[in-house]
This record gives sequence, structure tokens and C-alpha cells, in this order.
Amino acid sequence: MSQSQGDRLAREVVRLTHGGLGLDELRERLDEVVRGFVYWDVAAWSTTDPATLLFTSCVLSGRAEDHDAEARLFDSEFRVPDVNSFAALARSTPPVATLHAATDGRLDRSARWRTILEPIGVTDEIRAAFLDGSSCWGTLVGYRMGGATFTPADAAMIAQIAPLIADGLRRAMLHTAADRAVDAVASPGIAIVEPDGTLGEVTPQAERWLAEIAEAATVPSVFRAVAAVARSAADGASDRPAHARLARRGGGWILVHGSVLSGSGRVAVILEAATENHLSDVLVRAYGLTPREREVTELVLRGASTDAIAKALFISAYTVQDHVKSILAKAEISSRRDLVAALYGRHYAPLTAAGAIPSPYGWYLGS
Repeated sequence: MSQSQGDRLAREVVRLTHGGLGLDELRERLDEVVRGFVYWDVAAWSTTDPATLLFTSCVLSGRAEDHDAEARLFDSEFRVPDVNSFAALARSTPPVATLHAATDGRLDRSARWRTILEPIGVTDEIRAAFLDGSSCWGTLVGYRMGGATFTPADAAMIAQIAPLIADGLRRAMLHTAADRAVDAVASPGIAIVEPDGTLGEVTPQAERWLAEIAEAATVPSVFRAVAAVARSAADGASDRPAHARLARRGGGWILVHGSVLSGSGRVAVILEAATENHLSDVLVRAYGLTPREREVTELVLRGASTDAIAKALFISAYTVQDHVKSILAKAEISSRRDLVAALYGRHYAPLTAAGAIPSPYGWYLGS
């Protein structure tokens, strides 16, 4: 991969992610653009709940949907130990890997290749987790059906754009969340910055956030800065995401994102609270988990070992084991691996199949 190719692709990705596209259209356009630099025959672009790493939506390219194969892939992902799991990739640097490299060219070392991918003609696979900091907002799987295998240069190019795609996926979800005016506490707001730098329409939610960072009737300088970067990104002249983080007068932080409204020169500035992503309250209520059990469950779902959980939560390994036993009993599950599969099958898969909309805060937006 040449530096110029990587930079050109990064600018193209940022241009797309700042164009105000919907989530599905964004992924379709990303597939077209990225495929021109790193070719694949079939690809699946998924969003994930950052608290659990479980899939919340998927867009497939290059192949008709096959729900049976999809179900077997998901079951394999959650239940069968294999190379390049998404839980492992989300903890890796870079969070990108190919099947050919992971198996030293012996694809039959991979359970999913032997049972699912070989029968449909896959000869190599590239996987990526899209992380913004420690939060994973989506994944990519690309398949080649014959021809050359994916190269280290291919993996490096995907790794360069992975954080930009993570930002774009969440940005697309934020636009939808703002339009739907979800939960009054968490809901993002939108303020329009006109081409001359003045403030246009402002949603009630945005007015609430503005009161936390600026005097009444003034345009925060950060709006102009974010708008300028967003316009540059949308023109393909920059590979910088248009966002900033500001302290709130009442404590905590506000995140500010900018996206150009197509053909108008106006910029939609989205404001939201900077919050951590946690296991959905829906799941907490479903299983009667305590606050500590929720913390343990989140780490189990992300593939953390007993020792890693103990270190993260400053408790003993024995205490972790006690919490895990309680969690499994409440969920009526026999093993950690089955817990991941059960949560996906019981709660995420039905909503995904029904077309529920992923949330920028994890889980799904309310109806």
C-alpha cells in the first residue's frame, strides 16, 4: 500500500461519513469505495452494540441474503472457538486480520471455513472491527472467492480507515436518533450552521445543550471550527473527522459532530452528552442483574477472561466466578459461550430481523 493510496482512501471515507447519509446508504457507498482499493467478492457490513459487541444490523454486498448461512455464521462466531473472532479483534492492534495469515495458509485450521465458508467457495477472508477509542461500532467481513489472498498491505489499508468508519457509523446513527427525538436525557440535538457562519434552525434538544456551553444568542466558536472541518471533509480535501469535545457548565462533557447537508453549504452540528455505553436496561431487567453483575456480563460478552475481569473491577477471581455463576443461573444458561449466543438469539436477532434501528448509545432506538 502506498502512502498516497491510503491517504486518498481515507479522504474518500471521511467525505462519505460527513455527507449526512443514512446508515444503510453509508455502508453501501463505503463498500463501493473501499472495494476499489481492497477488492472482495462478498462483504458484510454490520453495526454492533459497543457494550456487548453483539450485531445490531447488517448490509450485505455481492451476494443474495442467505438467512440459513447467516444463522450458522453467527452461531459459529459465538459458540465455536476460532481465529479472528470479533471479540479478539476488538482487543487487537490493529483490529484487522485475514484468515490466510491467521492460519499460516492452512484455512482448514479454521472451523468456520471448514463448515461454512469452504462449501460456498471462499478462499480468503478479511475481518475488521471499527473502534472509536475502546467502543466498537461495527464490523466488516470481506470474502474472496478465488484469486489472490488478502495481503498485509490490504489489512494495513483497512486498519488506516477503521477509526474513520467507526466515527461515520455512529454519526449516521446520531442523525437518526436526533430526528426521532429519543429519550429526553440522552437525545442528541441538531443546530444548523449557515454558509456565512450564522446559526440557523436549532432543535429544542440542541438549545438545551447550547445552554451548557455558550451564552444566549451567541454562536460558539467550536461550531464554526467543526463546520469548516466538515465542509473540507465533504469536499474530499481532509481526512480529519469533524468533532470536538467540550466541558459542560454543569459538569461532564458534550460531544459536537458536524456533517454537511448535501448541496446547500449548510452544516448540521449534532450535540450530545459524552456517556459510557452499558448493557441495555432491557437486558438488565430481563435477567434481574445487579449493577456488579451487569459489569461482569459486559466483560464476559467482550471475551475477557476471569483474571482480566478481576483486574478490571478490582475484585478477586473467586468473586468473579461467583458472579458468573449467578449470571448464568439467572439467564438459565450453562456456559459463558452459550450466554453470548443466547443473548444474541433471544434479544438482538429478533429485533435486527424486524428492522429495528441501531442506537448511537448501544442497543436500539425506541419505536
